[in-house]
Amino acid sequence: MLIRDLTKIYISEYEKQKDHGETRKIWKYKGIAYLNLQQDVNELDRKSTGEVDYSILKGRTTIDYPIEKGNGISLIDISKLEEFEPDYRILDKNNIGSTFMYRMEKIQK
Repeated sequence: MLIRDLTKIYISEYEKQKDHGETRKIWKYKGIAYLNLQQDVNELDRKSTGEVDYSILKGRTTIDYPIEKGNGISLIDISKLEEFEPDYRILDKNNIGSTFMYRMEKIQK
């Protein structure tokens, strides 16, 4: 991957905490990664009504970062924030040859 095509992203993971009988997700900063972010639109990203779903991003890299399904991805620096909600949530992690492809969905706030 060319360095100029890479975007610095901030990885976060959540832990569940019980708060007065209700479960909350508390996001914690996990690390930094560099991904080639693209918006590949294909037939699989269509909704059942036929509309194209533009909330799906795909990130590619040749380095195996500690990003797992369910982790959060932020495009702004969250390393010093106490409370935050990430921009995207990882849906899939696929390995295609020497490339790792992460499929992520925008989190509705």
